Amino acid sequence: MRPGLLSSLEAGWSWSSKEDLARGPARVGEVAVQRYSLSVSGRSSLNAETGLLYGLAYATNRLDASAGILPDELSEFSFNLGLTRQFSPAWSGAAYLRPGFYGDFDDLDGDSFNAPLLATLAYSPARELTWLFGLNVNAFSDNPVLPILGVRWQFAPDWTFNVGFPRSGFTWKYSDQLSLQAGVAFQGGSFRVGRDPRATPLSLPPPPRLSDTHLDYREVRVGLSADYALTETLKISLEAGAVTDRKFDWFDRNYRLDGDAGTYLGFSIRGSF
Repeated sequence: MRPGLLSSLEAGWSWSSKEDLARGPARVGEVAVQRYSLSVSGRSSLNAETGLLYGLAYATNRLDASAGILPDELSEFSFNLGLTRQFSPAWSGAAYLRPGFYGDFDDLDGDSFNAPLLATLAYSPARELTWLFGLNVNAFSDNPVLPILGVRWQFAPDWTFNVGFPRSGFTWKYSDQLSLQAGVAFQGGSFRVGRDPRATPLSLPPPPRLSDTHLDYREVRVGLSADYALTETLKISLEAGAVTDRKFDWFDRNYRLDGDAGTYLGFSIRGSF
C-alpha cells in the first residue's frame, strides 16, 4: 500500500527481456517476465489524527521460461488494511497488513496464505524533509524481518530525492502535468510453490525437491520513468531501463537461479477518487 496509490484504481503492465538463467556456472535455460497488476484502495478518517486504509490487489508474474525450470506464474491476491496516526506535527506512524494468497496458484490452498506486515514511523522536522523508520515482516521470505530506513528530501522547489522501497531516486517536476524520475526499483516477492516445475531424467541423481516450499523472486531495475497527468484525477506512467539483477531462490532447498542483465518496459494508469 504505497501512499501514492491511496483512494485510487490502478492497472499496470511491465515486461523484462528474455535472458539466460544459470545455477552456479551451469546454464539451465532462459526466462522473460511479464507482470500484470490491478489494485483499488480507499481511506476513511476515524478522527482528526487517525485514518483507516483498505483495498484489494491482484498481481501476477507470468514466466516465459524454458521448459521444466520455473513455475508458469507467481501471483498474489490480497486484501490490504492500514492504520495511520499523527502523533504530533513532526511525528506520525503507520501499519499496513496484506493478508492474502501468494503462490504459483497451481493448487491454491491454505499453505499459500500469508499476511505480510509493514510498520513505519516517520519524522518530519521540516516540510521538505521526512525520515522513515520501520520493520517489514514476511513469513514467506528468506529474510522474514527486515529493518527499514528511508528519507524523502525536497532539496529544491522542483527536485526531490527519495530512498525507500520499492523505488529510490530523483524526481524532477517539469510542469504541473509532467514529472520525470531516475533511479532504482525492485520487482518481485515471496511465494509458496506447491509443485516442482522440473522434469528430471531417471538416469540422473535427484536434485533438491522444489515442491511445497517458498521461492523469493527479485529483479533490480535501473532506469527512467515519466508520470503525466491527463486530468486532475487520471495519470499515466511510462518507464524503461536495465534489469541489473534477477534471481529465483528456493532458499529452504539451497537452490538458486541467477539471470543475466537485460532490459525492461512498463506502463500504468491510475485514476484517483
